[in-house]
Formats: sequence, C-alpha cells, structure tokens
Amino acid sequence: MRVLIIGSGGREHALGWKIAQSAQLSQLYFAPGNPGCAHLGKCVDLPDLTSTLSFCQEQKIDLVVVGPEKPLVQGWCDHLRAAGIACFGPSKLAAQLEGSKAFAKKVMAETKIPTAKYQRFDAFDQACAYVKNHEFPLVVKADGLASGKGVTICQNEGEAVMALKEAMVDNRFGESGKVVVIEEFLVGREASFHVICDGKRGLALVAAQDHKALHDGNHGPNTGGMGTFAPSPFVTPEMEQVILEQIADPVFQYMAQQGSPFQGVLFIGLMLTWHGPKVLEFNVRFGDPETQVMMPLIESDLLPILYQSAQGQFEPDLDLKIADQRACVCVVCTAEGYPENPRSGDVIEPLPQNVEDGIVFHAGTQTNGEGKLVTAGGRVLGATAWRSDLDRARNAAYRLVEKVHFRGKYFRKDIGGHELNS
Repeated sequence: MRVLIIGSGGREHALGWKIAQSAQLSQLYFAPGNPGCAHLGKCVDLPDLTSTLSFCQEQKIDLVVVGPEKPLVQGWCDHLRAAGIACFGPSKLAAQLEGSKAFAKKVMAETKIPTAKYQRFDAFDQACAYVKNHEFPLVVKADGLASGKGVTICQNEGEAVMALKEAMVDNRFGESGKVVVIEEFLVGREASFHVICDGKRGLALVAAQDHKALHDGNHGPNTGGMGTFAPSPFVTPEMEQVILEQIADPVFQYMAQQGSPFQGVLFIGLMLTWHGPKVLEFNVRFGDPETQVMMPLIESDLLPILYQSAQGQFEPDLDLKIADQRACVCVVCTAEGYPENPRSGDVIEPLPQNVEDGIVFHAGTQTNGEGKLVTAGGRVLGATAWRSDLDRARNAAYRLVEKVHFRGKYFRKDIGGHELNS
C-alpha cells in the first residue's frame, strides 16, 4: 500500500514509525513531515488540500492518514473520499466534536454521556456575570481549536474574568475564543482513551495519561503536553467496558444517525471521578504525545486497521492486540521559552540511534542550511522507552533524555512518577 501521512509533529513520526513496520506498506510519504519522518519515508511539500488531492491522484495513494485536527475540522476527509481516496479521519461534521466544544457538549447532553455541568457564552459581559455567582474553581474553555492551550482552570473570579478577557476581548485564540464554555471543575484522575471506529464498531487502544502543565507537580501553564505514559493503571478492564458502552458507542451511534458515520479515531479525554468516568473533551485524531506511547504497545499490524476504518468496514474477526506486561513512557523535551515564546534554531547534537526498546521521536525539528538538526518548535523531541513495567520504562526514558542535548532544553522530571507512589 502507498500511504500519505499529513502532519509534521511527534504524533506523525510515531504513526509513521508504526506503519513502516507493516508488511503491507510499499511506499510511505509525509506532508510535510520532519527530519525524523524522513528516515522512514519521503517528505513532500503539500501546502493545501488542492495540492494534496493532486499528489494522491498522481502517486496513486491508497490511504491518507490525517494527523492534526485543523485539516479534519476543515473537511479534508470529505473531499478526499469524494475523489475516491481512502482517508483515515472523520467527516467535517463529525470533526466538530473537537472543533466546537459547544457542539460536543450538545452531543453529550442528547446522548446522556457523563460530563461536567456547563454554560455556553458568546457575550463577554454575560460570561463575567455568570462567574461572579459561581463556585470556584471552574474551567474556562475556548470553544474552537486552540492547540491544546485554550483551557484555563480558574481559582477565583479575578482569574476567570482574565481568562474570559483573553479569549473573548483580546482575541488570544482568534475566532476560536469568540465563544466560550464555562464548566464545573471535576476532581479525579485524568486519562486519555482512544477508540478507532469504522462508522459502526469501535476498537479500543491502550489508555494513556498526559501531563499538560509545564512544571513538575502539575504546576504552571497548560501546554500541548509535556509527557505521557501507558497503560494507565486506573483504567481497569471493567472501566474500559463502561467507557465503551456509556461514552464511545453512544457517540458513534449519534454520528451514524446524523448521516455522518465516524470513521477515524475518537480521543476521549476523561476525568476518573468517584462517580465514574466523565468526559473532559473529545478530540477526533490521535493525541500528541499519547500516540508516542500507544504505538510501541500495539502488537497488531496497524495499517490494515486504519485502512478498513477509512473504508468504513472492519473485517468481522478484526482485532487490535495490545502487548501484555509492558509499559511505555514519553518525556517531552521543549525549547527555551515554551509555551509562550519558544526559541528556534538551536543546534541539536546527534541523537542516539538504534536504541533497544526506545526511540527519540521528532516533533519541532528541522534541518538548517548547513545540514544540521535544529529546534523548530516548542515541543522539540519525545524521548520514549518501553519496558516490562512503568518504573523500568520511566527510568529508561529519562536515560534517553540525558542523551538529548540542545541549548535551553527543558523537561518535566516527574512523568509517570506520581503514579508509582499512588
């Protein structure tokens, strides 16, 4: 099969790394990819949908895998399918589960999916009046896409008003912040749960846990993700069944009833509360950096699973096998100044190669005019390792971190650490 992966981050490098292991793969392309992806396939410049469609037709691409959320929300999969090209990713309508938090809340309300209580606002004054009489903490969310940075946990009225002003008045998130959702603050443990669907049936991946805050102990501003581990010890087989039956399946049934069957991966951001799992958010693509810890734990050939999902029909006996007795940890190394103003252009010293049960996934990297690898984004690299248990995987991942060198490198030192002592 000839495969094109859309995107340039750590998620796309990890997906390509897994797909490259398939016996069914004949050619792998990335658009635009990154220097890590370039070791697995060919990186091509396809700046828009029109050029992507032309490339797929000229190169006889069998499957397009869309990594980032923006092209999904823009409806790329609809156009690719209309041109007869198999595309892993949901329709434009189904992608609104991530593209609009208000839409996602509407779906959850209609399907009785457990989630936080909320209110939607498109007027700054009305939102301020609401928080004035609200118990704290509470959560302010930009309705649209905000690169994982549109969520603010507010401890008092002043912080809430500031978050509302940044989103609705100062346009920090552009059009995405014109509408906000204000939610109750849920208490519990977070988990990331992914389900691949063919429009009817879902296949669950291993549950992971992201670390969003910049600093150790979950302090500091939200980021796109400072590290992950899998499996989550708190998502038991019994809870996984509850998540599938009470959350994933109702979403898939709802989208099918709307005439837009969900073909792709549903990423369910969960809070595991005393009253059971509740939905924090939906994403309609693989998480980043969750993908980096899920891929090494998948024993099945992923390519036919993605292809059958894109075609809208899993084979009856299709299964997704996850490795038993194995854990994976990814520690993200970020550039100086991340998340607000990351530096770029710092030279990265040669990375470790052929690591046993480990890899350094590229995210924000590029090759400069002198042929040297340099930083080119906030989250630069993901040091990833898998072992027989979480403790060993964590230690191995941090040994990899020690071998990553560039000016201003920053990383959290507690990825997976709290869970070891719980």
